[in-house]
Amino acid sequence: MAELVLHAPEGAHGVVAINKMLRERAEAPFQSCLVFGQVASLAYRFALVPGLADSRGLQPVVFIDDHIEKEVLPVASNLDRFFDAYARSIESVAQGNAQSPDAWDDMDFPRFEPERIAQDTALVEMLRAGRFDGLVTRDEESQRWMRRVLGQ
Repeated sequence: MAELVLHAPEGAHGVVAINKMLRERAEAPFQSCLVFGQVASLAYRFALVPGLADSRGLQPVVFIDDHIEKEVLPVASNLDRFFDAYARSIESVAQGNAQSPDAWDDMDFPRFEPERIAQDTALVEMLRAGRFDGLVTRDEESQRWMRRVLGQ
């Protein structure tokens, strides 16, 4: 799917090995997340947050920009909602309706998609309840994005 690489369960580049390596770095947010994929050739990762699972066991998804200045943004209330938003973003670009014509040139989902992310009402409720406090980065750009998701 576009440039998203999903990690296999096992192997040198599998979910287990990737998460072990990331956790050994002992950097936030990797201690509380389970990385399942990333944008090919970039340090943009997508991860589940097991500690925020709902009563059905569904875990929210976060975007992690894993460069020196880490950025963490909530992108979906669960994996199904993540794939739905990701696919709709690709469709929007393919149809010429993207918020930013360069969004997929830079592989910058979800940064150009706060309005699409805001359609996930369960995620918005989690954000309003403060469930992601301490996980979301506090820099001005991340906070501006969060305000757009929350409709503020």
